[in-house]
Amino acid sequence: MSRLMKILTTCVGVYVLLLPLIIHIKVGTMECRGIVITIADSSEHRFVTRDDIMDIIRSTGVRVKGMAVNKIDVTSIEAKIKTMTELKVAEVYFTADNIMRVYVDQREPVMRVVPSSGGMFFIDDEGVIMRRHNIYTPRVHVVETQMAFDASAMNGMSIYESDDTEKLVEVYELVKYIQADSFWDAMIDYIYMSSEGEIEMVPRIGHHTIHMGAPDNYREKLDNLLAFYREAMPEAGWDRYRTVNIEYEGQIVCRR
Repeated sequence: MSRLMKILTTCVGVYVLLLPLIIHIKVGTMECRGIVITIADSSEHRFVTRDDIMDIIRSTGVRVKGMAVNKIDVTSIEAKIKTMTELKVAEVYFTADNIMRVYVDQREPVMRVVPSSGGMFFIDDEGVIMRRHNIYTPRVHVVETQMAFDASAMNGMSIYESDDTEKLVEVYELVKYIQADSFWDAMIDYIYMSSEGEIEMVPRIGHHTIHMGAPDNYREKLDNLLAFYREAMPEAGWDRYRTVNIEYEGQIVCRR
């Protein structure tokens, strides 16, 4: 190989090795062309809007559009967005077209808790407590309770992490079971939990309330109630009873 060819080969090799660095430097000094925000399942739940995300980005003090890409701290912006407990996932990154992409996935609410002390909050499908910051209220099962909870202090916390939320875990498991069953999901509208953790439910059909007592053995209790609905209610009439008590094992006690 001639001396010239060796020199050319060496130059090409160095260029290939340095090309990623050159591209990185060149792209980094280019201006951000804009922001694209993607909110997963935004048509189903609206806990967070694009305006909310933009407000969070602006609160960092960074002027994103028109700023050099390498001057934008996407890690800090991502961390700021992740402080919104309504979100399960938050990712911020740049694509080759110098667009800053923001992808967020909202939490899936399972039930809304309305304590007598105030401070309404939601619990998602992972058992995480979250408080809404806007007026949007999804249609989920409502649990009213006499218990007092500090919703602000519990925001973002799992109900499985504290002894203070033990009763919430019990009613949460009941609600998840109800939602997974097409009949009970359509039938049960409202759930009340006393300070002792006893459960009463209001069905969408009839004028009675269902007294469950403690939510232990709720599957068996609901199975007994279903049999009662199928066998007795068509004959007696859905408006015949004021209270249907399923608290006791193997029996149902009705009161007019």
